Amino acid sequence: MPMPKLSIRSMVLIGALGVMTIASVQLWVGRNSEKAKRIWAEDQLRKITAAKEELEEEKEELTKAKEALAAQVGDLTSQAKAISDQLASEKRARESLTSELAKVRDEAADLKDRLDTERQEKLTVTEELSKAKQSYQALSNELTTIRQAKEALEKRVKEMLSTRAKEAEQIVVKPTEAARVLEGKVLVVNREFNFVVINLGSKDGIASGSAFTISKEGRTVGRAQVERIYENMSAANIIEEPRKGEIQEGDSVRQGS
Repeated sequence: MPMPKLSIRSMVLIGALGVMTIASVQLWVGRNSEKAKRIWAEDQLRKITAAKEELEEEKEELTKAKEALAAQVGDLTSQAKAISDQLASEKRARESLTSELAKVRDEAADLKDRLDTERQEKLTVTEELSKAKQSYQALSNELTTIRQAKEALEKRVKEMLSTRAKEAEQIVVKPTEAARVLEGKVLVVNREFNFVVINLGSKDGIASGSAFTISKEGRTVGRAQVERIYENMSAANIIEEPRKGEIQEGDSVRQGS
């Protein structure tokens, strides 16, 4: 029995139904794809936000560390300048004391010459014996006074030197057994008394008399020898500077000649 033929209307309806089915499938697939893209984008956004927060926290920590370091450098510079001023004052006092001592010695020598002259005059001029004796006594008293002043001054100098020696013994740190080369920077340059202050002290194992080479951009500009030691820094006399005034603050220092 032959199958009945489909009418044009039925065929149209079947075709339309097929098209609608295909469109529905494509729409469902498209919606799922958009949802997946949205979920992926939201996940990336969360990751980026978290990374940004971590970077901001790290930036804040670095800023705090930078401020703390700047404050520490400022304190160290202030301490170095204070020590420089103190050393300069001590050197001025020492020079003044040395000048006074030389003056007293010159006066003592002059008085001795005068005394010898008067003694000879006393032997050759009998008429002025009484006057010479009086003059001799006066000069003897003056000489005694000067000697006492000289002895007192010498005692004062010895006490000062003894005090400085004791202070040096207290602040000098014995070097460690393991030899190591120390490197640092010049903090202050004092041209009046020709010394520098460096940022190496007893905590670094610096010893009194240690020699350091001073360089600028890899080029040697001079040498210095440690005279006074503190906890975080040391004062060193400039013992060699081929070009006067070339050593400046910020130059590098290295232990050894």
